Amino acid sequence: MKRLSSKPTVYLIDGSNFSMRFWEKAGGVSAEQLEKEFVNWLAEVARAELLRASCFRVVFDGPCRRSGPAGPSITIYYSDSEPADEMLVERGYFMQNEGIRAIIVTSDNGLRDRAAAEGVKTMNCETFLKLAGDELRRESR
Repeated sequence: MKRLSSKPTVYLIDGSNFSMRFWEKAGGVSAEQLEKEFVNWLAEVARAELLRASCFRVVFDGPCRRSGPAGPSITIYYSDSEPADEMLVERGYFMQNEGIRAIIVTSDNGLRDRAAAEGVKTMNCETFLKLAGDELRRESR
């Protein structure tokens, strides 16, 4: 994949997996701080012209907490006692069956395998990070 699609897409993002994977390297002091940095970055991505028709549903593991301002196209969910993986696969499956273009973004191989078994498209976090970063750089020119 060379570029994110301009078609309206619901990106179902494994927030804990994504934020811990990349922002930990940036020296975040806590999981909550990493989540806030991730949400701020995602808000910038959501404003990119190519992605304005898309929306982002981020699911974090655990109880509700403050993860920063989301924005009109970003919705934050917390799994509480339910595994975030369950929420992501369930929502992805429902959307696919309703004809809604949905992609689960995670680097969790088990979750990607479960989603694929249900016919839900996936993208790993590294690919999404790179393609979204490319789009942000394109717009800053």
